Amino acid sequence: MAQYGLTTWYDGEKAEVDIVFVHGLRGGRESTWTKDGVIWPKELLSKDIPKSRILSFGYDSGIVHSDTAEVTQGSLADDARQLCSLLDDARKQTSTADRPIIVIGHSLGGLVLAQVVYGGNGATEGDSIRSIAQHIKGMIFLGTPFFGSKIAGWGEIVRRIFSLVQKTDQNTLKNLKLDSEELKDLRLGFPDVIRKRNQTSEKVVVFFFFEKKMTYKVWVVKEEDASYPGVGEILPMQANHLDICKFDDAEDDGYKQVRAKIKQAMEATDITETRTGNKTYIVNNDGTITNLAQGDMRIEQQTNNYGQTK
Repeated sequence: MAQYGLTTWYDGEKAEVDIVFVHGLRGGRESTWTKDGVIWPKELLSKDIPKSRILSFGYDSGIVHSDTAEVTQGSLADDARQLCSLLDDARKQTSTADRPIIVIGHSLGGLVLAQVVYGGNGATEGDSIRSIAQHIKGMIFLGTPFFGSKIAGWGEIVRRIFSLVQKTDQNTLKNLKLDSEELKDLRLGFPDVIRKRNQTSEKVVVFFFFEKKMTYKVWVVKEEDASYPGVGEILPMQANHLDICKFDDAEDDGYKQVRAKIKQAMEATDITETRTGNKTYIVNNDGTITNLAQGDMRIEQQTNNYGQTK
């Protein structure tokens, strides 16, 4: 039976960040992130980033079932709202509602996470999806089919993935229109939200990983479909679509890539706001100062003392 809902894999004593994993199409809350019995977020990442809380979200990603009674009529928006409701409640229950969040999604799971940010942008203040979206500071996408630079049919991506794991009624998939209008809005709206947020104190660091290997002689999510140029860093991973999210050793190159980007997201979003009058400035850890009010900043006099001579 599929595992649904939110589970906590690790909760550091002095946790400073929530790291949330969301699986993809035909995936599972544990199986997607497991290789040779190793659940790497739980067993590897917890050791490398001890000041964290690591959680995994499970939802019905099967789409096609042998038993029609098991079919769930859902959407990306529904999955995003459920994730945010559960996560927001968990954070409030533990008095950690203001903690920054880094999210990691594989395949369809990445679209669910993109929907959180996109949907949260237009939600009412106080809604769980808005609260979670506002606290997301880093996003890592592993083989997520955004169709960013080349519009592709979602049904075609579904067929590619299903053809790898089971024999499926192609006529059913051909006629299946999964969130077609929703995906169109998401595809256009998500990058716009990220660009606007990155001009404010709600900056989001984004990384797109794409697969460099075919999966059973099939390119599932190609490079041009897995990212938005100009929105985040685009990186290759020497893996196929099924293995891009599976690691069993801390020395695995793929694991080291993802771990490095999680740490980079934590560092890049360490932001302090400084207010002067009615103007707000963002001072980043790299020394950059951004004037949000688009006002002028004048430095009339500056004195630097590097020592004292008696």
